[in-house]
Amino acid sequence: MAEMTRAPKGAVKNRKNKDPNRIRFLSVRGRVDMPMTVIILVLLVFGITMMFSAGHAQSYVDNDGDSFAYTVRQVTAAGIGLAGMVLLCFFDYRLLRREMSLFGGKVKFTLAHILLIATLLLNFMCIFGVEAEAGQKRWLQIPLFGTFQPSDFLKISLIIYLAYYIHKNSDNIRRFSVGIVKPGILFVIVAAIMLGIQSHLSGLLIMTAICAVMLFVGGINMKPIIPVAIAAIAVVIVMISLSGFTYFGDRVMYMDPLSEPGDRSYQNYQSALAIGSGGIWGKGFGNSTQKYYYLPFAVNDFVFSILCEEFGFVGGMVVILLFVIFVMRGFVIASHAEDRFGCLMATGITFHIGLQALLNIGVCLCCIPNTGISMPFFSYGGTALMLQLWEMGLLLSISKRAKLR
Repeated sequence: MAEMTRAPKGAVKNRKNKDPNRIRFLSVRGRVDMPMTVIILVLLVFGITMMFSAGHAQSYVDNDGDSFAYTVRQVTAAGIGLAGMVLLCFFDYRLLRREMSLFGGKVKFTLAHILLIATLLLNFMCIFGVEAEAGQKRWLQIPLFGTFQPSDFLKISLIIYLAYYIHKNSDNIRRFSVGIVKPGILFVIVAAIMLGIQSHLSGLLIMTAICAVMLFVGGINMKPIIPVAIAAIAVVIVMISLSGFTYFGDRVMYMDPLSEPGDRSYQNYQSALAIGSGGIWGKGFGNSTQKYYYLPFAVNDFVFSILCEEFGFVGGMVVILLFVIFVMRGFVIASHAEDRFGCLMATGITFHIGLQALLNIGVCLCCIPNTGISMPFFSYGGTALMLQLWEMGLLLSISKRAKLR
């Protein structure tokens, strides 16, 4: 009888292989969220199209008469980004929080730890990086490939690590030492690198906002937040003062486009002209005047201004609406995520893209100081576009296991 009731030899193994909760490197379980996929692709196509329109004149001058050079590079980056996005759709995101051991279990670490440490070191290397005219060192040079901003990598690794940290310490996250002190130490390290080495205030503000939102969603105790926030602001002000750069103060002082339209507020003034001249319906695709070297960095930070000039108020509102829909759908995915880690990571990714788009639009409208904030999916920059699409891959991977209707 014992032999008759004994399970077949491979039954346990087969049951294990079919376990839906087993963490695998790649998983085909579930379907990606189609509304989010459509929104991402619409933003990508619209963004590359507008980047070409805003930058073909600059590309012609910078690339020996080749008006399509920037577009080709951006499309190439988009192709690599899309390939990574598709791969990450099948990647089991829970692997990022899976703990591994060294020295007989005495040291435990995850891929989230590895990514954070690697990107912190990469950002620290900016001390030897390429220096801009105003003295900022935000870029590293890769032979044959050009420059890139390591801070783009740090944003993603921070989101992943904080999602793991809050998930791991969810039972004790309301304790001051767990919810405030330890993340605060990480904040000080990031602030020291962002301000002391890179002079990158906008990047620090974005990362700070992402961390604050993720900790809030994670359930930290809100009572000590006000004194901690005051202390954090004081630390940032001291770091800015010690940095010796007048870059930050100048950007705030000359935010008004009419303050010095022929000199320090020239860029803001030209951005306001571009948006205002577009009117309600715009001048038509490709008919911008400001992109012909009147508006500096039209292909990067001010592509939204050229968009409003060519498509008017209506076109600008369409793009804003697309980002609003993106954020709403991203938070829906986060709220229906299978686990706390996925919820927090989806929240961080969605908030990151939404906040950066909001700040870029604010800069173009002269409502926020111009500190080099690019527009997701629209601004020229191959590395940034690839990383944004890889972020979308992680978001869609979370959506595959989410309990969406």
